[in-house]
Amino acid sequence: MSVLIGTDDGLFRVDDLPFDRGEPERVLECDVVTAVKSWDHAEGVFVASSTGAYRSRDGGTTWEDLEVPLGDRFWHAGESEVWSILATADGALYAGTNDPYLYRSVDDGGTWTELTGFRDLPSRGHWESPIDPHYARLRALEAVPGRPERLIAGVEAGGIHLSNDGGQTWHDRRDAIVDDVHQILPISEDVWLATTGYLDHELENLGLGHAVGAGGLYRTTDAGDTWTRLDTGNDFSYIRCVFVHDGTVFFCGGEEAPPAWVEDDHEAALFESTNFGRDFDRVPYPGEPHEIVETWDVYDGDVICGSGLFDVPDQRDDVEGRLMRRDDTGEYHTVGRVEANVSRLEVI
Repeated sequence: MSVLIGTDDGLFRVDDLPFDRGEPERVLECDVVTAVKSWDHAEGVFVASSTGAYRSRDGGTTWEDLEVPLGDRFWHAGESEVWSILATADGALYAGTNDPYLYRSVDDGGTWTELTGFRDLPSRGHWESPIDPHYARLRALEAVPGRPERLIAGVEAGGIHLSNDGGQTWHDRRDAIVDDVHQILPISEDVWLATTGYLDHELENLGLGHAVGAGGLYRTTDAGDTWTRLDTGNDFSYIRCVFVHDGTVFFCGGEEAPPAWVEDDHEAALFESTNFGRDFDRVPYPGEPHEIVETWDVYDGDVICGSGLFDVPDQRDDVEGRLMRRDDTGEYHTVGRVEANVSRLEVI
């Protein structure tokens, strides 16, 4: 059993936990990793990054560039980046980029076609990124369980949008949830979770500036028609990722957005819920009070997670990434360090 570790400085692999410094092998030089995913219905493992999208069919030893079309500019690196990737049970591949654009392949990544219907969403003119007002990104792309033709797209920043025909046409749902969407986690056909940040365009339009929204963890029980915030009153409401395992909901939140992380002018907290969000308990973890847990997976039956300081747009040279493992008593232990922020984990 191996773990792929996505960082701000490429993709690494370890074959066991715990591991020592210097042991992780960089298996893909792709700069900032934005997604690492695998599915039972698709061969191999997929990576999205600031240099493109890739696929490995041999456990991460060798990688194929999927050649997703890229533009010529992006706020972070001066070029377009692939922010999300999805393989559906009907054999299609999807990739989301900045601007944002959505592409589909029906020949296993051999060729890609832009799904131009995504450009037609009425609220598109209001989308933006937290840093560059002209370049939002398609950060989250998911299929509904049991419904491969039904797609969910989360735009940072621009809300959540739905397609019932494999991405050909889209329903604009920006009015149903706040703008700054980081992740969507479908639990069932109708129940999904979403994590959000602090960018709220309604407040921005009033001249109050960026990073003034409420953020938080949201749940829908009607397939995105309405959303309810689960962590109301939580001061640590800048949330990148939520995870569910064995009936427990996990998330980590920051009390400030990334600009405050540059000088550690923030605090972070880790929460667990055993009643699906009715109550959350704050739990201690290595790396607090500053490191943000960005990614989760399960390794040999135990929950693992990765953290760092994702101080967009400038990576801090003094910050290492951390892998943690949760034991049977609920305690978190550091099981490895890597040279850059750990933003994605995938156990293969």
